[in-house]
Amino acid sequence: MELKTRPLCKSFGLEIQGVDLANLDDATFDAIYKLWQKEPILLFCRQSLTESEQVAYSRRFGVLDHLVRDDMYSPKHPEIIYVTALMKPNGRPLGGLGAYELLWHHDQIYRERPASGSILYGCDMPEGDGLTSYCNTQLGLECMPADMREKIAGKKAVAKYGYKKGYGIEKDFEKDKDRLKVLHDRTPPQPHDTIMTDPVTGRETLYMDPNKTVTIDGMDEAETQAFLEDFKTHMLQDRFIYTHSWRNGDVLHWDNARVWHKRGSFDENLPRLAKRTTIFLNPADFAVPEPQLFYAAAQAKSA
Repeated sequence: MELKTRPLCKSFGLEIQGVDLANLDDATFDAIYKLWQKEPILLFCRQSLTESEQVAYSRRFGVLDHLVRDDMYSPKHPEIIYVTALMKPNGRPLGGLGAYELLWHHDQIYRERPASGSILYGCDMPEGDGLTSYCNTQLGLECMPADMREKIAGKKAVAKYGYKKGYGIEKDFEKDKDRLKVLHDRTPPQPHDTIMTDPVTGRETLYMDPNKTVTIDGMDEAETQAFLEDFKTHMLQDRFIYTHSWRNGDVLHWDNARVWHKRGSFDENLPRLAKRTTIFLNPADFAVPEPQLFYAAAQAKSA
């Protein structure tokens, strides 16, 4: 089955048109699945999803994750987190990630077993505010100078939650430092391969966070941070980046093994609400960090 699409930018990403995600037949879903294997980000516009429908759709791609931060969950569907600066009637945050800027990152790279797929549904998204940018790490790796690539090829990089101060996450816990400490304690530093191979396309992709990386094999912390400055200069070229301006009803899929993303700050006086599901994609179909842990979890569940 061939879907109607248009490119999001010159180098990567597709908008899929004429599809209602709340009412998908198997052939249409299979076509979407295959396109996500080829393209790291997919966009669907003008969608209208209940939380149950979003969860059911997301689950078709793999196993859904529950995040380390349980203060962001939907009260009815813990598979969904609320990304918002809105407040509950009692004055506590409805969700998390506030209105502040989020720097370039891979979601969950600080975990032993990171989930690799993310689906964000923009419910109430003020036009032109809080833009989200995506950097294609697959393209960045393929165009990387040989001497830079040699320094990371075959290596592991250690990532840590909240490693860079000013990242933004601390702002959610300015009045609850104990809670922030608990989150740090739950997420000890984790090493992951810096380069992974896509099982379907055979293309390699870079998996190393520019702001959570502490050290790279063979480098101490100071050497790692110095290397990362040159590394980011290469990766953050316009030709590797797509910036999305949100509209209500946008549903955007991204593969954390193939992109970094960042979010601009937005006006707290304007209501903004997005709902995200996070997915353990199948290592047989996608480049996945720590695939052996995926299979071990699947085997334990079936035992």
